[in-house]
Amino acid sequence: MSSSLLLTLALAPAGPFHSKPLPPVAVPADAPFGYAYAPARDLDKVPRYPARRYDPQPGDVILMSDPIPRSRLLYALALTGAPGHGGVVVRRPDGSLGLLEAGFNESLWTRVVPLDYRLSHYPGTVWVRRLCRPLSADQDAGLTAFACAADGTRYSVLGITVQLTPFSHRGLFRTSHLGRSRGPGRRFFCSEAILEALVAAGAVDPAVARPSATYPRDLFFDRALNPYVNRHPPLAGGWDPPALWTPILGVAARGRDRPPVAGVVVPPPPEPPTRPRRFRR
Repeated sequence: MSSSLLLTLALAPAGPFHSKPLPPVAVPADAPFGYAYAPARDLDKVPRYPARRYDPQPGDVILMSDPIPRSRLLYALALTGAPGHGGVVVRRPDGSLGLLEAGFNESLWTRVVPLDYRLSHYPGTVWVRRLCRPLSADQDAGLTAFACAADGTRYSVLGITVQLTPFSHRGLFRTSHLGRSRGPGRRFFCSEAILEALVAAGAVDPAVARPSATYPRDLFFDRALNPYVNRHPPLAGGWDPPALWTPILGVAARGRDRPPVAGVVVPPPPEPPTRPRRFRR
């Protein structure tokens, strides 16, 4: 089995299961967006102080990891690894903050859901790459417009599947010519949606970004095995290094292992109009 196929299996949703309604979650009243720690390019779940309440802003990149044993094996065989998922913080039309996420909740949907809900609901580990310089009003509006257009669209199964074919945009020589931003109105996989949104906002240079050839791990480390992406890491210089995020100060357990949180109960976002088959990563 080729490394491209293994990478596809690792990054794409796989393994059907029965859909369950999303539960409400409790978020701390004094820190509804949790806490971020000292930035470090390290996947260890170790809180590095000083810590501060996370004050999100549009354009922040959220990286996520909840690999099951199958994913860990496939990552290793494909010479890649966690984190394998992510989204970008956006301002919703009502002024609140949401997370644009292709493959929301292990589904085949791209969704924009309340940020406080998704951060506390996610069952794995979360890191934040904070935008160094806030977006301008026009950039903020552009990001919102892109997110609104993408919300409720399908996840790009084809975009992931093509990675196992000779038509993949991620190659030793191909990436310098292929994989450029295609703009809104299309289906995306998770890291592709992040970069397409940031290109639409004017926060990432479309001349050098390669959304369909860039993966969440590339966005975490600002380096990649792909030579082009390694020379042109799209977030380098404009975003702080990744900072571990937790909803409870000092408690770095994965979402499913955290102690109960006493705070404000946030209801789940509504389901899309129709429900595709959902999968477990």
